[in-house]
Amino acid sequence: MRDAHCILDAGPLIAFIDRRDQHHSWAVSVLSTLHAAPMTCEPVLTEVCWQLRQFRNAVDRILQMPARKELVVVPLLETDGEALATRMNKYWPRMDLADACVVRLSEKFPRAKVITTDVLDFSLYRRGNGNPIPVVQPSP
Repeated sequence: MRDAHCILDAGPLIAFIDRRDQHHSWAVSVLSTLHAAPMTCEPVLTEVCWQLRQFRNAVDRILQMPARKELVVVPLLETDGEALATRMNKYWPRMDLADACVVRLSEKFPRAKVITTDVLDFSLYRRGNGNPIPVVQPSP
């Protein structure tokens, strides 16, 4: 996949780490084709760590990925809190903070594609300008 940047949602990261996940092969295939580390945010990493909490080694690996330059963590809460609240209010109660941050990253980096397994939600979410979010997702 050739793109200056990609934005990584929680689902593909969970699938990449967890071999038992139904999307594991897809996630490994997609993430191995990236030419640059994907962007994400701390709420996505929090969600991933929570979902994988029973696997201490998996959580350790996730937490080490930014330092190893396997992920670029973009801080958003300090500068974009109002925009995040606006997105969450628009899609309340469907959208959580991690999804709001992924949508906000797609607004800040409009050429980036969102890598997600959350096909339903990301087909509904729109950027602030009303445009759909370009996604990379598993085939149905």
